[in-house]
Amino acid sequence: MSPTPWIPNQYPTARRSDRVDVYKSEKRGQVRVPDPYQWLENQSDETDKWTTVQDEFTRAYLNKNQDRTKLEKEIRANTDYEKFTAPSFKYDGRWYWFYNSGLQAQSVLYRSKDEALPDFSKEGLGGEIYFDPNSLSDDGTAAIATSSFSRSGEYYAYGISLDFCTIYVRHTRDPLASTDGQREDHHAKRLPEEIRFVKFSAITWTHDSKGFFYQRFPDRGSQGLTPEDQAGIETIDDNNAMVYYHAVGTPQSEDILVVKDAEHPEWLWEASVSELDGRYLYMSVVRDTARKNLLWVCDLEENAIGPNIKWEKLIDEFDAEYRVIANDGTKMYILTNENAPRYKVITIDLADPKRERKDLIPEEKDAFLDDVRAVGKDYFAVVYKRNVIDEIYVYSLDGKRLTRLVPDFVGAAELSGRRSQNDLFVTLTGFTNPGIIGRYNLSEPDDGKKWSTYRTTHVKGLKADEFTAEQVWYESKDGTRIPMFIVRHESTKRDGTAPAIQYGYGGFSISINPSFSPSILTFLKSYGAVFALPNIRGGGEFGEEWHEAGIREKKINVFDDFIAATGHLINTKIAAPGKIAINGGSNGGLLVAACVNIAAEGTFGAAVAEVGVLDMLKTSPSAKHGYLTTVIHTIATTLTSYTPISPLHNVPTDKVLPPLLLMTADHDDRVVPLHSFKHAATLQYTLPHNPHPLLIRIDKKAGHGAGKATEKRIQDAADKWGFVAQSLGLAWQGS
Repeated sequence: MSPTPWIPNQYPTARRSDRVDVYKSEKRGQVRVPDPYQWLENQSDETDKWTTVQDEFTRAYLNKNQDRTKLEKEIRANTDYEKFTAPSFKYDGRWYWFYNSGLQAQSVLYRSKDEALPDFSKEGLGGEIYFDPNSLSDDGTAAIATSSFSRSGEYYAYGISLDFCTIYVRHTRDPLASTDGQREDHHAKRLPEEIRFVKFSAITWTHDSKGFFYQRFPDRGSQGLTPEDQAGIETIDDNNAMVYYHAVGTPQSEDILVVKDAEHPEWLWEASVSELDGRYLYMSVVRDTARKNLLWVCDLEENAIGPNIKWEKLIDEFDAEYRVIANDGTKMYILTNENAPRYKVITIDLADPKRERKDLIPEEKDAFLDDVRAVGKDYFAVVYKRNVIDEIYVYSLDGKRLTRLVPDFVGAAELSGRRSQNDLFVTLTGFTNPGIIGRYNLSEPDDGKKWSTYRTTHVKGLKADEFTAEQVWYESKDGTRIPMFIVRHESTKRDGTAPAIQYGYGGFSISINPSFSPSILTFLKSYGAVFALPNIRGGGEFGEEWHEAGIREKKINVFDDFIAATGHLINTKIAAPGKIAINGGSNGGLLVAACVNIAAEGTFGAAVAEVGVLDMLKTSPSAKHGYLTTVIHTIATTLTSYTPISPLHNVPTDKVLPPLLLMTADHDDRVVPLHSFKHAATLQYTLPHNPHPLLIRIDKKAGHGAGKATEKRIQDAADKWGFVAQSLGLAWQGS
């Protein structure tokens, strides 16, 4: 089958201005950088018209794929299966869990009718609906961004958002559920307060359940009281965060300021309260994306909540990451990478005047300590990541390893549990495993009966056992060995003829774990393709050293790792030359766009860059965990570190680029859409004659991706994988 025909020199036009930005460079002094599409950073009628025309232009091309409708139908059918989370016991004496019947826009919060753990081996849903987010909007775009139950079990606080969110409170006695098919008004039974301007925030209740702590930003006109909020379209930096305390039943105007720092407007705050005794308020402070934070502690028994709280600044230098796991009285258990790039657990006793830091679970040199949870009264649940495969252990609180759970499991593990409960739940997933929830009963005296399979996900369309996953290793440009997962259908041959999807991220110390994707598996089966996931540097798969090997001036390692993965797929005949499509989102969008610019002509058959960071000179170096903004800054190292890799500023003019699809959302306020807008305009102006399409797809009324409705995800998948199929000229092999 031939690729969809493409006629060059037909892109919609975009006005070019004479805008020039001036930057300060440590080595080059003042540097003038033209920015002819700066106007696309601003929401205006001109921008809106441009985005509309561009999206229509792209849609016309995508619609030429005669198999796209068929692909979307298959993805939808294979997505239609029950999905659920592990149950969690709340203080109202009920178990709560999220459940999706298959194609619901948002998963629904269910609960048991009493304190008995639901038995899903019997027929039925195991409980009743407590909160249905699908009642919040007609199109399913409103999602729960953050939520928390009060200690008393009386209240449920929840944030609804695209990216910024508004927090509401309701009684646990008042469910939000549809009645006789009629959508219930969300506002009818909630408490009157609305907590606005909230972002990057947890909801942390005090033990008396009178109120909670949250992080907010200054008032913004774009965050109005109407559905037309402009969050994500705006280009305002996220500075001057503050922590407030909200008392239930009062307006936000009466909330109590707890902490802010005008001298450090880039700082972000995360408040938490000690679980068992509620005595200590912990404040974790971050200033950028580095795995380093301050840690302050306040004794709530000795302090009134307010701006005059006396903090003990336990960690007052940004030298490492310190994450509080739990406490026993004055003794704190902390997960840290202090002198331990693969992490360890230490203790600090607040009763010790020296505040000595003692190792409890030492660093392991060949495994990354990914997660530690205090469960039951006397145990830790621990996840080590060894060569990107999770291992689950149970430890005692004195640091002794007691047992390993499910030693034969290969994939990713998610822990759920807390100290006041004796049930530890572990959700196990993988490329061919849609999900198994295991239960470990800490109170069971018989060791042989402690572990059991609590609930198993069953896919109706795909047969997971028809697919195989393996891990291979290859060498990058500088000789570093990189692991890569390969997934294929049993019918796909390894003879150098298969097309491939190669996915990557490589940033912010985030590990990309094995996961189940019905849309990708549908593509693999329908087109005889393979899926490749190289765990490149910049991520967190092997701890902080792996992350630091792919940042700033070493960012080129990330791109070299990814390009080398493509070479390995071809050299080992896993995939065919010219038939490898690369894909990534957010930092992975930067990865894809940069590799398209850097790699030799013909390396890739197609590329899809989603919500990418593409104008690196309009990316704040202090951007929080990839929540990137548009401030023009004067950091001396900016040009040195970013200009050589910034996709927008390095569009090649001496080679043919592969078919490229940029995907963004008009309400993304983490990687604001200007990155994709400006890059698309630049590509189309610079390379109008490119023999392959350079397109942009713009999703209206959507954010960075979290909480996106199921149907939108299906349509997104059909568009991007359909684009890959029509670009590579793949023939449909499905039914």
